[in-house]
Amino acid sequence: MRLLLVRHGETDWNTTLRYQGHLAISLNERGRNQSLRAAEALAQEGASALYASDVVRAWETAVIIGQLLGLDPQPLPGLREVDVGLWEGLTPDELYARYPEHMAEIERDPANTVRLGGESYAQMQLRVVAAIEELRVRHQGETVIVATHGGPIRALICHLLGAPLGSFSRLWIDNGAISEIIHHPRYIWRLQRVNDVCHLKGADEAREGGE
Repeated sequence: MRLLLVRHGETDWNTTLRYQGHLAISLNERGRNQSLRAAEALAQEGASALYASDVVRAWETAVIIGQLLGLDPQPLPGLREVDVGLWEGLTPDELYARYPEHMAEIERDPANTVRLGGESYAQMQLRVVAAIEELRVRHQGETVIVATHGGPIRALICHLLGAPLGSFSRLWIDNGAISEIIHHPRYIWRLQRVNDVCHLKGADEAREGGE
């Protein structure tokens, strides 16, 4: 099985570093263009199925991809971004000003500290890995596209490499980027490429944007 992981296109909240979590924040024009570019790059991959987080920005990305590839996206809630709870709508600076003790705990244990009213990165990783294993069983020998978020992709990569989840911040996934993992029945998952943005070059420069 080949799994092609696409981070959703940009939203206006990505540009201001506001935490989105599960909020219904739509793609902006740049994000829609990134999604179309990703679709064009994926058109020759021979994918047989398309899945997506049901959070709006990832779902909109999947719809754009599906329209070009002739695939109907299927929702998979396990692929959602980490639930940031009370962080929604806030920037990192605002979080540190409003919840200094909580943010100090996040720094001490970024993997296991539960976001206020939300979930921890470890909890998110468990459901993402379960969703990917579900797809592996369902689509053996196929190529599948998944439209999701930066957090789940980074958490999945940490899991596949056996890396501590606390090191997820050392990875970055750009809006519209493609990553690829492959599973062979006799082998474990193998990481083929990470944060491929070649299809975005020349049209728009990638830039950082938060969860």
